[in-house]
Amino acid sequence: MKIIAKTLEGLEQILADEIRDIGGENIEILNRAVAFTGDITTLYKANLLLRTTIKVLVFLKEFQIRNENDLYDEVMKLPWEDYFSLDQTFAIDSVVNSSQFNHANFISLKTKDAIVDRFRQKFGSRPSVDTSDPHLKINVHIRENTVTLSFDSSGTSLHMRGYRRAQVDAPMNEVLAAGLVLISGWKGETPLIDPMCGSGTILCEAFKIAANMPPQSFDRNFAFKKWKTFDETMWNLVCENAQKQINLSALPKIQGFDILPKAVKASQINVETAGLEKYIEIAEEDFFYQEGTEDATLIFNPPYDERLRENDVTELYRQIGDKLKLCFTNCDVWIISGHLEAMKNVGLRPSVRKKMLNGSIQSLYCKYEMYKGTKKSKWINKYGNAETNN
Repeated sequence: MKIIAKTLEGLEQILADEIRDIGGENIEILNRAVAFTGDITTLYKANLLLRTTIKVLVFLKEFQIRNENDLYDEVMKLPWEDYFSLDQTFAIDSVVNSSQFNHANFISLKTKDAIVDRFRQKFGSRPSVDTSDPHLKINVHIRENTVTLSFDSSGTSLHMRGYRRAQVDAPMNEVLAAGLVLISGWKGETPLIDPMCGSGTILCEAFKIAANMPPQSFDRNFAFKKWKTFDETMWNLVCENAQKQINLSALPKIQGFDILPKAVKASQINVETAGLEKYIEIAEEDFFYQEGTEDATLIFNPPYDERLRENDVTELYRQIGDKLKLCFTNCDVWIISGHLEAMKNVGLRPSVRKKMLNGSIQSLYCKYEMYKGTKKSKWINKYGNAETNN
């Protein structure tokens, strides 16, 4: 079968690598998606194991249309009775990017009409629509005159892992957080620190990567479990194999810090909800007064939004760069920020510079390698005190 895994902009290549690892074949990188082929086992693995996908779709058919009647006719031809039965429910989700067809709700209605009319013709009755929790969710995507039909095998967006009970301002998407860790190449060989940890999302995703723990829980209510074709025996086997791969021995130190008590509390709640409080340390601490460390990996997302004045943001990023030079010798540092101008003030040359999308914000994800022997530098911390390294 052909499968399409949706993702965030900038994560396509890392998702393709993940798909290869679970046995996907004929991999094709698309815009915010990766297409591949696989069997039912691959589909189950994709939902359970892929860290950087938000939705896994099963391709059904692609065709050209001139008008809405063409859509109705093409949908009507398909053997919907093979996919779900009269006593099951369905829903339509339409995404339209076309100069000719611009009403997604009308497209959904036309698709629904064709499906129920086919059932009426064959059985004299029709299945019901349930938009909240259907047995089968059908995805209709129209780009100009090309229609792609697929089945949503995931259900609720896969970025919703279930552990983020507490929020902070501008929380990071779990799929993005996992992608940042995977792009960094960190797999637990060194301690990992998020010095501005917010709600702790990077920390939780990093731990799961280091422990080879699936991003989703085994009891998650995936949409494919309601399908007529669901193979419970095969699903249980996929879960058993994934369980065997989890490794909780020789785990690295994972630490999160934040200056805001609200963020520290949110991180603690989320880490506890994920069941990881034994493995992840959270503390209230100002980054600029941390002692620092050597031979670690730092991944963080400094503040940059409208709550900070432009001069404050510029100065903050300059101080971040100076602090890294002084106190984080021989560390790999990864910073993501949506303030592209402020990133220029870090004062370090990135060895990796990758464009990303954080929500709707164009961002940069940069790697800084903090070699030993950094030159002396003097900086003014945010409290106005001059400090110089020795």
